[in-house]
Amino acid sequence: MSLLKSVTQWKATAASLLLLTTAGCATMEQAAPVSGQMENKAVSQVAQGIELGKNGPVTIDFWHIQATIYGDAIKEMVAEFNKEYEGKIIVKEVFQGSYDDLNKKVRAALQGGGLPTVAMAYESDTLEYMKADKIVPLDAYIGDSVNGLNKQALDDIMPGVLSRQRIPEYNGKTMSWPHGNSSMGVYYNIDLLKQAGFEKPPATWMEFEKMALDITAKTGMPALVMGNANNGGTFRTWLRTYGIDPIKLDQSGVDYDNPQAVEIATMIKKLLDNKAIMLAENTEQEFTNGRAAMEIGTTARTSSKLELVKDKFKWGITLIPQGKSGTKVTELYGGNHVLFKTTPEKQLAGWLFLKYFADSKAQSIYAAKTGYFPATLSAQNTDLLKKNFADNPQKKQAFDEVFPFARIDVSTAARSKMDTVVGEALQAMIAGKMAPADAMKKGQADAMKALKEFK
Repeated sequence: MSLLKSVTQWKATAASLLLLTTAGCATMEQAAPVSGQMENKAVSQVAQGIELGKNGPVTIDFWHIQATIYGDAIKEMVAEFNKEYEGKIIVKEVFQGSYDDLNKKVRAALQGGGLPTVAMAYESDTLEYMKADKIVPLDAYIGDSVNGLNKQALDDIMPGVLSRQRIPEYNGKTMSWPHGNSSMGVYYNIDLLKQAGFEKPPATWMEFEKMALDITAKTGMPALVMGNANNGGTFRTWLRTYGIDPIKLDQSGVDYDNPQAVEIATMIKKLLDNKAIMLAENTEQEFTNGRAAMEIGTTARTSSKLELVKDKFKWGITLIPQGKSGTKVTELYGGNHVLFKTTPEKQLAGWLFLKYFADSKAQSIYAAKTGYFPATLSAQNTDLLKKNFADNPQKKQAFDEVFPFARIDVSTAARSKMDTVVGEALQAMIAGKMAPADAMKKGQADAMKALKEFK
């Protein structure tokens, strides 16, 4: 698939999203909400009066969750930024563990002080920080005549990526900025598929069920490896492929107790019972060692797959199987950045770092070193990323076949708890403690209770 076709598909998909509140092709005046016009003027005046570096460089902390190759990419990008702003800004990147670990530390800082200037955050985290009135709307900085973004720069950001920063729950404001984006895709072992008589992975869940049983029968290998921990989030995405919103758009309720959900749960139980699905703590280890034909997970692991598989077998990555909705969809992963309220100098320094991180140069570094997708269209035209995609065709395949159909689910602070309780219902089903239909009824009741708790 050509790059042009990929971008066209992505734009078409993004245009149809109910969550897309502001198009990426908005003018700079449109980018700043009407409600933020006075804020725009005030911050612009403050920014114009700030001379960074006048009394020595401004030091800011950046809290993140990236380790291994992802952490290496962060270090390189931060070093490039500090070099570019030498004498004016110093960014200190601080690894804070998992998203849960990071959020717990931010929560503690919200109460006791010591907040960073910039931190990674999912939409649910951002909503929490908004409620505490601790983060800065970015529209004024975006619209600033000196340090902001012009129309061309805004147009360069992938529309679906930009929409994540302006979801309806942000009340017309831009409350975050891009960090990195990935999607849920299916990794497949081409050699094992061919051994079972298949040329490509399944396009639908109906095909998947039949193919999984055939693969296991003909190769003696599990067709799919799944995590043995909570799979509530994965199940939610699979259900979305049937055109069902597990979390209602207005957050008035949930939808897990339906025929499609029971169909998916029944399929999972059947394939587990027939050893066509294997549960494992480290799914990547099983797949990269050739012990499973497929693994469903984040496209952010394409770089590690390349490193671990090497020449053991031929493999690819594509869109997860779809349901019966007729609309292709998968989950859009990856945290964003938020700017915490602090001094005007640190806030400006923080915005300049956010702006740099989401620009093509930094995004090409990030995409080349990891499996994340670049947030900007122009990043794909950098020599670094063109060579990286040419040398690693699976990364280009993920960009062409998965990313165009990725979108976020409904954002709610309750989503993590909801995924947990649905996952617990599925685990009870897997253990044989309840039938699939009963598991979905329990998941429905517990997810609704979780939603009400966070209202």
